[in-house]
Amino acid sequence: MRRCSGWMHRNNWKLLKTPMTSAPELTPELFWQHSLQHYTQPGVAEACLALQDHYQVNVNLLLFYHWCFTINQPVSQALREALEEAVATTDPAIRNHRIRRRAAKGSKVYKALKQQELELEAAQQAELVAAYQKIMGSKIKGSESLNSVFNDSDPLIALLNWLGLPNHSKTQNLITTVLQV
Repeated sequence: MRRCSGWMHRNNWKLLKTPMTSAPELTPELFWQHSLQHYTQPGVAEACLALQDHYQVNVNLLLFYHWCFTINQPVSQALREALEEAVATTDPAIRNHRIRRRAAKGSKVYKALKQQELELEAAQQAELVAAYQKIMGSKIKGSESLNSVFNDSDPLIALLNWLGLPNHSKTQNLITTVLQV
């Protein structure tokens, strides 16, 4: 097995070794609270926004992967596809709204637009949770722990691939910052 870089190797690779035997209960509210709590950790918000603005990474999807890493939830190909579909259906509205909000910065409507964007983000998170519940409820076989999926590779590199990111030190550092437990 190859060594993992950064956060995963130093602190948390052992968390990835034992797969969960059943899917934990997840609700939109629990995921929202997890995301809010993690987003306020040092450097996480900045890393998320850099990945969003420079690499078009969906922050909610990234936070969902963080949740999976945190609890060692297996991530199957079927789950990744369901999550990507949920993002594809909800992201255009968020992106369009974000453009309007940024253009209104400094105006009287900015605060209201920011609140509306948070509501759209929460709705997207609810769609991610619904996709997760549907896949996990169907008991699809082939769900692998991160350790078995990436037995011969670095989980960080695999996540970069899942998100369509270039494999260089800048993106590795940003992802490592976000994935810190």
